[in-house]
Amino acid sequence: MLRTNIRNLVRQTQLPKWKPILPLFEAVMNSFQAIRDAKRTQGAARIRIVVERETTLLPEEPAPVRSFTIIDNGIGLNDLNMDSFNESYSEHKLSLGGKGLGRFTWLKAFVRVEIESTFAEADAKDHLFHRSFIFDENYEPDDARPVPIAADTTTGTTIKLSSFREPYQGACPKATDQIVQRIVEHFLLIFLEPNCPDVIVEDFGLVNSVNEVFERDFRALATAVPFRVGLADFTLTGFRLSTPRVSKHKLVYAANQRGVVSDKLEDFIPNLSGRIYQPHGSSFVYLGIVQGAYLTQRVNAARTDFDFGAEDAEDELSLFGNEDIKRADIRNECVRLIQQELAEPMKTINDVKEERVQAYVQAEAPQYKILMKYSREFIGKIPPEASKPEIEAALHHELYQREAKMRQESGRIIKEAEKISDYDEYKKRFAEFMEDYNEIGASALAQYVAHRRIILDFLERAISRPEGADKFPLESVVHQLIYPMKHTSDDLPYPDQNLWMIDERLTYHSFISSDPTLSTLDRVEIDSQRRPDLFIFDQRMVYGEGEKAGLESPVTSVTLVEFKRPMRNDYTLADNPVNQCFDLIRLIRSGKFTNQRGRPIPAVNDRIPAYCYIVADITPTLKDILETIDAYAIIFRI
Repeated sequence: MLRTNIRNLVRQTQLPKWKPILPLFEAVMNSFQAIRDAKRTQGAARIRIVVERETTLLPEEPAPVRSFTIIDNGIGLNDLNMDSFNESYSEHKLSLGGKGLGRFTWLKAFVRVEIESTFAEADAKDHLFHRSFIFDENYEPDDARPVPIAADTTTGTTIKLSSFREPYQGACPKATDQIVQRIVEHFLLIFLEPNCPDVIVEDFGLVNSVNEVFERDFRALATAVPFRVGLADFTLTGFRLSTPRVSKHKLVYAANQRGVVSDKLEDFIPNLSGRIYQPHGSSFVYLGIVQGAYLTQRVNAARTDFDFGAEDAEDELSLFGNEDIKRADIRNECVRLIQQELAEPMKTINDVKEERVQAYVQAEAPQYKILMKYSREFIGKIPPEASKPEIEAALHHELYQREAKMRQESGRIIKEAEKISDYDEYKKRFAEFMEDYNEIGASALAQYVAHRRIILDFLERAISRPEGADKFPLESVVHQLIYPMKHTSDDLPYPDQNLWMIDERLTYHSFISSDPTLSTLDRVEIDSQRRPDLFIFDQRMVYGEGEKAGLESPVTSVTLVEFKRPMRNDYTLADNPVNQCFDLIRLIRSGKFTNQRGRPIPAVNDRIPAYCYIVADITPTLKDILETIDAYAIIFRI
């Protein structure tokens, strides 16, 4: 017979410090399976777990656990089961998820295991047999030979996990109810079965029914939701735990009705950072258990983790015919389902948080006001008990994310705009973007260099002669592109104008009117039907109080912009844009200006600085005009 070096096998067995009672779970699982094999009826199947503790001088605090004894009335260690026990990596319970290594975790955490078992054999129905042996690093199979006993007893097995080793003893829960809670959580799916055995835990001479804890704290509000990831089917079973000692919401990944690893849900759903309180005063913690054939196939030999695909690996077909599913893929779908299930309490939490965030923004961080209309989209990402620095960090991150999204979206619009020949169509798309994203979108797109390149492309088309035409477009085409006609800065959204094409400084104006009749202008009285293309009061011009108390400041400057038809070449000394601007400035300076309150401004109109921009092609006739009037333009001192 092939010998096994138990000491070396135990050394290589994986048992994380944070799973100190996994050996207990392995022994209890063996009891569940043994009872099933014995075909015990409900009510007749029993598992008894006895907790033994170290001696302590501090009676107010539970002493550390020294040993666990697990007693069942299952089928016992008959020859078939004993052969499996004596074989490393036995396949005897492979169909039940057994890896043939569970008993080696016993010796990883305990010095020795004392085993007694009573069983029957098929070829000796009138007799029972008994085995009694110690399983440790010096175990020899011959030590476990059976002896016949009287047939007036029942089958079953007693396993004592004796002398807890460190660091596992120090990490083991001390309170009895915590141990019971962990047993329920680990075997939740077995406790859900209708024929589940009666399980009790004895500690300090007190008997605790594990089944009653399950019925009271787990089964009442359990839910089950099937879902699919790739080609694999899973089920998420959810529990609302009311027991006060549990405080962390968890998602447990299970295989063969046993928990293997878990995620803290608060890492993925910030609202689950503490107990969820309900309107009637009670509270609960959510526990989700996800299971499926894919997980059963991928659990490792020590049942401490799964062989998931790497997070950054390319998807490919696995040996099981499913896509190589990652743990994050399963988790993301579970998180979505959990958020749906807990939608009502989540809304209550979010309402309270939103009031706090609104108050913080109003009082201390007005720069985030533009985010508040979208608060329902991100409020769930902020922990319920977030401090002011945490709220600030969350809002800053959200603003950055939205700006990044806007840049991406604006890039898409810019790319698509290159295919649009109609400026009005582009303007429509631009306006839709602004409506959707408001201030954030304006900031993201207005600063996008490619947007300006597109506008310049439209200008190039606007000043070109259409194919087959004998004339160039009218000046109104260019006018509309730079600043839409019949509008003022009071009614035209900022992104709809392109004054930067003439002079970046014109963007910063106090008031602008496009194609106005002078007689219709506010704040200036001019009896004329002349129509400057653009009439601008610069940003530096202020209607208000002067430097000395009680004195009004004069108008600091006015700007005119005149557009001419592309490639016009019929200018004369009597009809040219320069003289046109001079005439308009004289008219404007002759008017009476008022401030914002309608009060007249002192008559210093002849000293109002005036600036003129003429948007035109320098054709031969315009060039002659400019050369001719250059000498006497100084006389006007415009």
